[in-house]
Amino acid sequence: MTARGRSRYLMGLAGAALAFVAPAPAKGGSRFAIEPPDIVISRAYRYAAMESEHCLSLLALRDVPFEVAPPTKGVDTPVRLTGPVRGVHFVPVEAQGPPEKDFRTIADCRLALALDDLALVLSPHHVQRAEYFSMYRRKGVGFVKPGKRHPGGRAIDLVNLVLADGTTYSVRRDFHGTRGVGTCGDRAGKPRRDTEGARVWWSVICELDRLRSFNLILSPNHDWAHRDHLHMEVRSGIRWQLIQ
Repeated sequence: MTARGRSRYLMGLAGAALAFVAPAPAKGGSRFAIEPPDIVISRAYRYAAMESEHCLSLLALRDVPFEVAPPTKGVDTPVRLTGPVRGVHFVPVEAQGPPEKDFRTIADCRLALALDDLALVLSPHHVQRAEYFSMYRRKGVGFVKPGKRHPGGRAIDLVNLVLADGTTYSVRRDFHGTRGVGTCGDRAGKPRRDTEGARVWWSVICELDRLRSFNLILSPNHDWAHRDHLHMEVRSGIRWQLIQ
């Protein structure tokens, strides 16, 4: 074998080995947080690192109905959804005036890309409305680092899914989780009750886990604070993910 041939052979072995490397534990404050070796090609990582102009162009290319929102403290590229995304309306669970006046409807552009992926997952489940507590949240602005959580417009707290026939599945009533268990993958538990609502919620999370559109999804399986919603986030500056 020539020197060049050996070099190519070894590079091929290295690539194959990387493909089988198990995700490493990460610093996410949970045993379910992992750092996949290919994290840099995940959707969430690429969305979080995206320049504003590129992000806005991609939203437009995907035909996501949106408008650029006024400058919003803590949010890098504030936008508002102006209509249904792939047939799914994203609306606050309790209206506080017109959407254009409600600060909770503001999202950073990078979160909006992930919401487009979320709508792609929700549509086959016949979801017409996804109700949430908030996206942008003023509490914590100035204290939370940019590019993370609600003060950065990078997270949504999803509460209810309303189907085309009027059926509503809420996290609080229908998720049937157990604190401390996994939601997807080899360490996944099972809903305490095998209901259609539980199957939909768990399926949505695991489909998003496969898409890797969010690097954090926290459900009632994570802790008591998330007993009534899913916290879904596109955070900048991390190489780990936590889906539970």
